[in-house]
Amino acid sequence: MTRPRAVAFVASTLAYGGAERVLVEQVRALAPWGVPTDVWVTRRSPMHLAPELSAAGPHVREVALVPSTLRIAARLWRRRTDLVVAYHAPRAYRALLRLRRVPFAPRPVVVETVHERYRWALARFRDTRPRAIDACLLTHDLRATVGPWAGLPSSRLFVARPWFPSSLVDLDERAREAGRALRRRLGVGPASVVVGYFGRHGDNKGLLALVEVVRSLVADGLDVHLVLAGRACPELGDFDARLDAALRAAGADARGAGRFHRLGALDDPAAMYAALDVAVLLSRTEGLLPLFLVEAMSAGVAAVTTDVGGIAECLRDGVDAEVVRKRPDDEEDATPDVLADARARLARLVLDPSRRAALAAAGCARVRALVGGNDFAADTRAALTAALALGPRRAREGAVRADGAGA
Repeated sequence: MTRPRAVAFVASTLAYGGAERVLVEQVRALAPWGVPTDVWVTRRSPMHLAPELSAAGPHVREVALVPSTLRIAARLWRRRTDLVVAYHAPRAYRALLRLRRVPFAPRPVVVETVHERYRWALARFRDTRPRAIDACLLTHDLRATVGPWAGLPSSRLFVARPWFPSSLVDLDERAREAGRALRRRLGVGPASVVVGYFGRHGDNKGLLALVEVVRSLVADGLDVHLVLAGRACPELGDFDARLDAALRAAGADARGAGRFHRLGALDDPAAMYAALDVAVLLSRTEGLLPLFLVEAMSAGVAAVTTDVGGIAECLRDGVDAEVVRKRPDDEEDATPDVLADARARLARLVLDPSRRAALAAAGCARVRALVGGNDFAADTRAALTAALALGPRRAREGAVRADGAGA
């Protein structure tokens, strides 16, 4: 089989993060196949990207909340779905395993998307996840970790790097004027340096540490503003309140007053990038190369980042960005030594406009070269075609063992 009859993408949420953006591009990648495609979300949460998924092509027939194992199984049965692309969706794994116990039920090929090698990303969900999947679609080369975890041979592990043209930001004069207007609205002086982050306000992004780093620069007399933009994450408990409290505390004294800004979601992301001088990401966990860095650097913004996940594979320290070494890459917050290094690098960029401009130009060239040399859509189609050709692994392996026993 080279193409499926019907495809279902199943994820836990449709929030607005890098994994969800990859999901949109995966669905878009299948447009040339023209096969009926469903997107199901298993947890009740804001479905921010539902309109983009619905618009990904005429082949998309449903974007819906399907919050129960039984409903997922019923839909797969009725629609004779023969390819499932899943992401961290425990109810989907239970549904798929339940279908296997039903005579004559469909047995779709199940491909799991894996973005990161960390413990939370490789949760087994009582072993339902590795038992349910037939192949993995990796967003960078995680084969050495994922193969043993899933019990899959290398022939069932595929890589499609999530660099795609829609992640590049081109600043025209309208965007630049919007950036200047944003700086004026925030009270940023013409000589001030704007440091910032734009994206999901997750607790893994090092935002509390970033507030403290900028606070220390301001205390030392540097003319710096911090701007945080993007959606909050209510599912993270009190993190949002702690971030607001940290920003209030940083702006409470005379030097910090009016220098710490939180904007929330933006209708015009280009204005944010046009307003920024330095993009900073002090994450403790990441996938290959965070969307925020691709967007900011492609817009010509200098970057300071920790080297977690696949970042060090993509960016060269001192050439494309200031890449701060965080070892071990262990899902823990950055240590004081790591933050001191990040602070020193950021201070140098604040004080040296020529260095900032050179790094911005090199970083822009780097991410545009990575995107230009990559074909995520073609790699995704090739991976799913290969997974379909291999078929369900346990059915095939069981047949092989039976044949061997008969011989």
